[in-house]
Amino acid sequence: MKPLNILHTEASPGLGGQEKRILLEAAFLRKRGHRVLVVGQPESLIGREAGQSGVPYRSVRMRTSWDPVAFARLLSLIREIRPDVIHTHSSKDSWLAGLVGRLLGVPVVRTRHVSIPVSGHLFNWAYRLPSRIMTTADLTRRMLAEAGLCEFSKVSVLPTGVDISRFNGEVSGASFRAEFGVPDGIPVVGLVANLRKSKGVEHFLAAARLVKEEGNATRFFVVGEGHWGEIFQEQAKQLGLADGTVTFTGYREDIPEVMAALDLLVIASTRTEGIPQVALQAMAMGVAIVGTDIGGIPEAILPAGAGIVVPPGDPDAMAGAVRELIREPGRFEQMGASGRSFVGEHHTIEKMLDETEQIYKEVVSECAN
Repeated sequence: MKPLNILHTEASPGLGGQEKRILLEAAFLRKRGHRVLVVGQPESLIGREAGQSGVPYRSVRMRTSWDPVAFARLLSLIREIRPDVIHTHSSKDSWLAGLVGRLLGVPVVRTRHVSIPVSGHLFNWAYRLPSRIMTTADLTRRMLAEAGLCEFSKVSVLPTGVDISRFNGEVSGASFRAEFGVPDGIPVVGLVANLRKSKGVEHFLAAARLVKEEGNATRFFVVGEGHWGEIFQEQAKQLGLADGTVTFTGYREDIPEVMAALDLLVIASTRTEGIPQVALQAMAMGVAIVGTDIGGIPEAILPAGAGIVVPPGDPDAMAGAVRELIREPGRFEQMGASGRSFVGEHHTIEKMLDETEQIYKEVVSECAN
């Protein structure tokens, strides 16, 4: 297709799965010949990461959804760069850039990354301004349409694609296991997340204690950083898990190698998820999953036969699923193989980019007409 000039906006200052998807998409679209600019908050983590990955980035401070200074700056910027499409992601930037796009006649696409319910009141135009909406899970698509915010036909479900060149069964986890002294034959269970309250880390820790109390020689790893990191580490100490049962690794760049070292990935989220990137990455590497029944997690695990779904906030159920799988290695190996096949067929980065380009092409054509 003809190269496009694409503007992404993101008001979040952090660097979780949502922000990483934006940068991943931007980098790969640039490789396909498109011009891509990301606009976000000054001194944000996504801005820092964009600079390190070579993705063009401009700063606009967005204090509220009705920030007149931010609106004026975005208006000036969009007039300057003349994008073919504006792609918004969080609430503040979706209001601001969505209004600017409508004013200037530039088509707007909005991605809803999370599964938190949205108010369908008459004045919620954040989902009525865009020409098209993307969600990362079908649950979110249904939620928006049933709230009266948009038509079903206006929403496309597009989970984050996996870069199979990085996440595949050929990657070795030996270096990670050696770094943390994990002997051969010892099961390794991991949680990979931004360490905030909604990720259910406290339930993961409680489940680890239950597995430990039954005498199972299993190592548990919490991979990531976040505002709640120190709180969770203190909880681990209080649960008697600081004896090597649970290890907090902090932020890691080598996520493929981390995944390769795992026998099981746990997704313990309690409040919101799309289809998590970490789930699809683990599946691409043949790692079985124990995940909670939140957001799009079941949509990733169950159709693929890639793991077990448990109720959120239930350490007993989580521990039971972990014990069940580590006692039957043949079963979790089969789940891993099924997950790998499913991702290769449905969720590669190439498939995500193809569908994204098609949506951009459609909204640009509709706007021209």
